[in-house]
Amino acid sequence: MINTLLVQGIGAIGYSTLALSYYKKKKEQILFMQIIAYIFFTIHYYLLNGITGAICNLIGLVALVVIYIFEKYNLGNKLFISIACMLAIFVINIITFQNLFSIFPIIASIVVIISFLDKNEDNIRVIGVIAALCWLIYAIAYRSYVAIVFEIITLISVLIAYIKNSKKLETK
Repeated sequence: MINTLLVQGIGAIGYSTLALSYYKKKKEQILFMQIIAYIFFTIHYYLLNGITGAICNLIGLVALVVIYIFEKYNLGNKLFISIACMLAIFVINIITFQNLFSIFPIIASIVVIISFLDKNEDNIRVIGVIAALCWLIYAIAYRSYVAIVFEIITLISVLIAYIKNSKKLETK
């Protein structure tokens, strides 16, 4: 019982951090908070034996860290690193493919990396909706109840953040 609560608690921390990240105004802040969230996601899905989810989150974490560093220190074009991470997600997860539901975290992880190649924060939020839907399906399949609840909260949160930030842009 304690182990189950611990696993669900780890997931709750990750999902809460992700939901809050979409309220940040600057891309660097969004990336930083999502790095923290991905650490917790990796641990959460690994403990649930969701290998595809854990691998996608681990590679996504590496991609986010690299992109964050490139953004923060203006190290140049991050396209090559992003493509390498997307290929790694695809290849590693095909090799470790568990079942039909394995497709969803692969899609979610790849679209998230694609979104960070764009400079538009609104695009990041829209991709957040797609990624949340994919992870929701995966969470249902692996009976991660905390993930189900928080993916729904994330969907709502991202939509609210998108609307809120879109209205602010219209008034400027």
